[in-house]
Amino acid sequence: MREVSEFPRPVREIENVFIPLADGRRLAARLWLPEDAEANPVPAVIEYMPYRKRDHLRPRDSRIHHYLAGHGYACLRVDVRGSGDSDGVLRGEWEPGELDDGVEMIEWAARQPWSSGAVGMIGKSWSGFTCLTLAARAPAPLKAIVPVCCGDDRYHQSLHYTGGAFLLEQLWWTDTMVLFNARPPDPAIVGEDWRRMWQERLDDNTPWIDTWLDHQRRDDFWRHASICEDFGAIRCPVFAVGGWADYLSRSVPRLLANLDVPCWGLIGPWGHHYPHEAMPGPAVGFLQECVRFYDRFLKDLPNGYEETPAYRVWMQDYRPPPAAEHGVAAGRWVAEKGWPSPRISERGFVLNPGRLDAEPAPPTAPAEPAVLRHRSPLTVGLAAPDWLCMSVPGELPGDQRPDDAVSLVFESAPLDARLEILGKTRLELDCAVDRPVAQLVARLVDVPPEGPSVRVSLAVLNLTHRDDHGAPEALEPGRRMRVTLDFPDAGYRFAAGHRVRLALSTSYWPVIWPAPEPVTLTVHTASSRLVLPERPATGDAPAVPEFGPPEAAPPVPMTVLEPLEVTRRIERDPMRRETVVRVVCDGGAMSPVRRVRLDPIGTVIGHRLERTYRIRDDDPSSASAELRQRFEMERGGWNIVIETGTTMTATADEFRLECTGRAFEGETLRYDRRWRIAKARDLM
Repeated sequence: MREVSEFPRPVREIENVFIPLADGRRLAARLWLPEDAEANPVPAVIEYMPYRKRDHLRPRDSRIHHYLAGHGYACLRVDVRGSGDSDGVLRGEWEPGELDDGVEMIEWAARQPWSSGAVGMIGKSWSGFTCLTLAARAPAPLKAIVPVCCGDDRYHQSLHYTGGAFLLEQLWWTDTMVLFNARPPDPAIVGEDWRRMWQERLDDNTPWIDTWLDHQRRDDFWRHASICEDFGAIRCPVFAVGGWADYLSRSVPRLLANLDVPCWGLIGPWGHHYPHEAMPGPAVGFLQECVRFYDRFLKDLPNGYEETPAYRVWMQDYRPPPAAEHGVAAGRWVAEKGWPSPRISERGFVLNPGRLDAEPAPPTAPAEPAVLRHRSPLTVGLAAPDWLCMSVPGELPGDQRPDDAVSLVFESAPLDARLEILGKTRLELDCAVDRPVAQLVARLVDVPPEGPSVRVSLAVLNLTHRDDHGAPEALEPGRRMRVTLDFPDAGYRFAAGHRVRLALSTSYWPVIWPAPEPVTLTVHTASSRLVLPERPATGDAPAVPEFGPPEAAPPVPMTVLEPLEVTRRIERDPMRRETVVRVVCDGGAMSPVRRVRLDPIGTVIGHRLERTYRIRDDDPSSASAELRQRFEMERGGWNIVIETGTTMTATADEFRLECTGRAFEGETLRYDRRWRIAKARDLM
């Protein structure tokens, strides 16, 4: 990444500014300003989230916001109520109070003497969701947003459920939020009151999964702050950004298709990152793109931004896994004038036994086409990445052949010519199952003439949710049904000579929690088909404007005390038919090192995450997941250690969790809580 230290407008940074709220509480913010902003006011750009602007995300925040400020913006990195150095407690994701505070924050920024009155937002993940939810509140000063790696539907596009199935990622998420909510404010910012504020947080801190498991269906709890409930509520221009390796990014084409305001979409090959620092490459000049977007819609400069193609995507090519974890992914940039694009057509394949063909195969008996039955071992899924993929080593999908070998596979003949897809693949399956609760997992796979196979897209459906995620119904064993399964959008080019493979399984561990009982899937082949969104090789697609090189402000001076460690080990006990997956991820998947000193403020932070998943091949009740985390903060005599743990098992009828949280100030134990949670399984 290119470091930029000279900017059109010199920048000064204010370490902390308190934003007053109507109820007497305060939000804490870091502020970057052009030095002459009071004399020559500028628009504000805000990033608003609970991940600590003072220390934890200081390295990332500084490079982004200093850069934007240097191009004529007042940039605020604001801690959500109950996090970082802000007052109060945090009790959930995008709760009404957080959004109310956000509206006040936007209106406050518009009134400041350094402000032109126009406000924009930027954000990734939590703060990306916040961009969308606050835009839906439509505060008058908010004129443009850049949401990155986020969703428009909290039920399907976060870390809780997918297709009505329980994501194991929410175990990491609940454990992480117990840890994060136990972190104190910094005494250097809030003064002597820090311990009282910390104790208020500790007393209120509970595992959020206790609430999530009360809402296993898509109900009003999840509809709140889901933009898909009313796309029309957003009234300002949107630049939506994501990465193919990041499952949360599938909202980008949905926003393009549904918003009634000017909207642009960008999807690269990236994981859960901002594109100027993304893996796998190519990283791009994302901050330059943001400046162009904000210049047009916050400063009203006629810079021709409207001529930018509405949808720019990285068209992925085959590259053997896991090589793409480092360096540049294979592929090229393509663009469409709008989305959905009239250039995309459907190419269908009929499912015949073991094959994907243009036509149904002749029936094997006069009265009945071929019927296939399959029961997956519960260990299908070991070649999958983590759901929240940061593209660190071990996190991108591996060679799919081991999973394919124990799945029900349908495969095309070698392609005569390249097949390029862009959009949503659809599976129409004529099937039955032998249990009242069952899962269907479908993978679209690229199979080269030789070498590892690559996962192109993944779709999951809890079949009890086949008609309505808000009103699931138990399945009638043996009853034939027609199920439509939509894959998330993908952009991929299958090369000539490669085969298209569809792999079906009845489990996917350790990505989703298994169904209560082993399931046998029956597929009626000739009446089932796979439909791909084919993008033509020629036509009137616009040229892709050249991206600038990735740029950012200089990095924060840091001293690495312990380097990053990321390991993923799979252990097999053939006697017990048990598989154990052990994952260590320093930084808890959110920081680049194990332990580091932030030199400008002298604070040392450290973070370690360990996960262990166990399951036996044919026994869903054997499934268990265990997480342990440790977070450290110290500066001089101020020394904080927080430890958390979450363990989950399940019977056929009940989810069971044990959660722990402890916090130390020096050698003194300030917080020690244990929770036992048992929740009935709701057709899951």
